[in-house]
Amino acid sequence: MLSVLCACVVVSVGCASAQDLAAPSETKLYTGSLSPECVSSYHQIFVTRRVPPRNYQYHHEVADLDTKAVPFKWRIVGGTEVDITNIPYQVMYGLYCGGSLIAPIWVLTAAHCRDKEKFVLAGATRRSQATRYKVCAHFIHPRWDDENKIHPQDFDYQLVLLETPVPVTPSSRPIAIGNVEEVTPGAVVSVSGWGYTRAKERHMQEILRRVYVPIMSHDQCVSLPNQNYRTISPRMFCAGFINGTKDSCQGDSGGPAVHNGKLIGLVSFGVGCAQKDQPGVYSNVPQVRDWIRSVTTLPL
Repeated sequence: MLSVLCACVVVSVGCASAQDLAAPSETKLYTGSLSPECVSSYHQIFVTRRVPPRNYQYHHEVADLDTKAVPFKWRIVGGTEVDITNIPYQVMYGLYCGGSLIAPIWVLTAAHCRDKEKFVLAGATRRSQATRYKVCAHFIHPRWDDENKIHPQDFDYQLVLLETPVPVTPSSRPIAIGNVEEVTPGAVVSVSGWGYTRAKERHMQEILRRVYVPIMSHDQCVSLPNQNYRTISPRMFCAGFINGTKDSCQGDSGGPAVHNGKLIGLVSFGVGCAQKDQPGVYSNVPQVRDWIRSVTTLPL
């Protein structure tokens, strides 16, 4: 069993399935701030294990998705701004990472963004105008190990429980998780965030940006010259162009990679930004659907 420790209150939750982890689960301690507002959510999710029926629509259910070929004219690195109503699932986790709203009280981000942030920002194109929502607790995937030498950045997933729900509006709407079959070479993903527009820029952007990049095959990714790509695990995929030019960058970590209006990846790591033979690497979200369901009890 996994344990949640929060202000001296311990709550037991179900552990992820063996199919999801591919190895026996291990004990993990989760921490957070158990405010009065969080108690109700904790009791509902971790004691009764009941979640009310979904009374909102996901992004892909209301968005006018263009199924035609996507022109590659947007990019985060030196690219064009995008309004939050086009990607209402996008949030900031703390001040330096991205994240995705998968339910009004749940955000999915990267484990390497750490479990120390106290809030997420949501609901605005401009970072300074976003509403701040306090964090109740952090759930880092139990197989995440930042000292893993064989597959660095493997299991780079983190769930964040919010103190109060984010209202479902045109500017803030949860996104559904895609299927494993959608993570396929050649599929185009949109990646968004407030991160740097060039490597080592050292300041976040005020206005949200988006880029479209194609998924590479696993064989092509692991054969790239830089040795960092040789340790790609089944829970990762590469996306980008061999000649560079378009990419996510620092500050976009944990942010969404979306295909057909559904979440299939998280920004995990890269070698520089938009450089030749150095595509971005993304955590494969559909691969850990069972773990997400086991923690959140959401009917995914």
